[in-house]
Amino acid sequence: MTDASERPDQSPLTSPRSERVRKVAALTGRSARRKQGRFRIEGPQAVRSLLTHRPDLALELFLTERAREAHPELASLAARHRLPVREVDEKILRALVRESGPAAPRSADADAGTAPPAGGAPVTPQGAVAVGRLPAEEPAQVPTALRALPADGPVTVVVLHEVRDPGNVGTLVRTADAAGADLVLLTRTSADPYSPKAVRASAGSLFHLPVLTGAAIEEVLPALHDAALTAAATSGYAEAELFTAELPARLAWILGNEAHGLDDATLAAAPLAVRIPLAGHAESLNVHTAATVCLYETLRRRRLEA
Repeated sequence: MTDASERPDQSPLTSPRSERVRKVAALTGRSARRKQGRFRIEGPQAVRSLLTHRPDLALELFLTERAREAHPELASLAARHRLPVREVDEKILRALVRESGPAAPRSADADAGTAPPAGGAPVTPQGAVAVGRLPAEEPAQVPTALRALPADGPVTVVVLHEVRDPGNVGTLVRTADAAGADLVLLTRTSADPYSPKAVRASAGSLFHLPVLTGAAIEEVLPALHDAALTAAATSGYAEAELFTAELPARLAWILGNEAHGLDDATLAAAPLAVRIPLAGHAESLNVHTAATVCLYETLRRRRLEA
């Protein structure tokens, strides 16, 4: 439900160059998201997940006539939560997701890994764009969130440390969701999961499970230990192999940077290190593939043990 103090301007949107359109388009940049306290959600699937699982974050919904007819549940969900819905034409919708304007130069605060869009339009959002309230970065919430996890039975946490590409962050959140993870933590050196690219890549999973940001890895590791979770890392030099190693019931997979993986200090601090066997000539796996293998091996074991 939208708070009265956050209620958007109700007047019609008729110009793609209006200030309101520019503000939504500016949410591509991290500094604009922080300044406005908002983020952008694009496409029917992500908007549906927002309105179904985290309606408390939703502030405003923009739909084309075609999208409203093709996805009537979006307007119904919005009405249920008393969320303002704007019917706009395709030209306005495209402007809402434009980085800055036609042939806009890359802004200094644009998210890492996001290429400047041709003609200023990075995506086609399929007729649906929402604006949401940006959750605050509160590192102090990490121990609280870990304590809130089930005390009995298996628990899986995913920690993203220095994962810099927003697309990778979103895809990893989606994989964590699909594999049944209970919580995702991003250290302060990772990309923002609320950037448009990360939100798109998560395909709605950002709203399906708790995702916390802003803590330092030096804060996360002791908090995992205090919550009786075993931090596990992958390393090509580890003695234990993933498919034969004993995996604790309460497990936190630590995933590192795309280029160089985890730093030596984090690897040394993880009580469990495993290697993923490589049968061919490839030297390594990318972070998303490695995460998928580890998370689904964890899920497979738990189903066998259930």
